[in-house]
Amino acid sequence: MSTKTEKFVEVRGRWRLSKGASGLVRSLLATAEYFFKSRPTTLYPYEKNKLPEAFRGVLTYDIEKCIGCGACILACPNNCLYRRSGPKTDKNKPGVYIAFEPTHCLFCGLCVDACPPVSGALSHSSVISIVSSKKKVMWEPWEWAAFTELIKEKGWEYDAVDYDRVEPLIKRKAEEIKKRLEEKSTGGKK
Repeated sequence: MSTKTEKFVEVRGRWRLSKGASGLVRSLLATAEYFFKSRPTTLYPYEKNKLPEAFRGVLTYDIEKCIGCGACILACPNNCLYRRSGPKTDKNKPGVYIAFEPTHCLFCGLCVDACPPVSGALSHSSVISIVSSKKKVMWEPWEWAAFTELIKEKGWEYDAVDYDRVEPLIKRKAEEIKKRLEEKSTGGKK
C-alpha cells in the first residue's frame, strides 16, 4: 500500500523526466540548426573584421596640412592633445604643431570636427587601437605623423598596433619627417 507522499514523488519524478527529455530534444534541435549556419565570429587576426562605415579609429595627423590653430586642443574632452613649437615651414603657418597621447584618447571625434575644413589635418584611421605596456605614451608631432605614414606603408589597417613593438619604426620615421620639415623651413639650406 502506497501513501500519498510516495505517489506525489513518483508522479513528480515522471513529470520531471518527461519535461527534461523534451527540453533536451529542443536544445539539441537548436544546436543542430546553428551548427549548419555561418560562423558569427571571425578568426582574428587571420581574418580582418568588417568595420562599420562610421568607425572612428586611432587619430591620424597630416603635419603638412596643420595650420596650428589649436581648435582641436580646445575641443578635446580628455586633454590628450598638446601644442608644440617646431620649424616654420611656410610663411602663412606659425610653426605650431600638435602632440598626441593615444592611450588617453576616447576616439570621440570632437577634435576632427573642430579641425578647420581648410586644413583637414586630423582624421580617423582604420587602426582599432594602440596597445602598450607603458602607462603613458606621448607622441610628438613628427612621431604622430610618422605613425600616420606607417599605417599605409605597413598595412596596419583594421588591426590593433602594439606600440612597444613598433616604437623603433616610429622613432626612425619621425627623424626623417623632422629632417624634412627643417629642410623645408630653411629652403633646403643647412
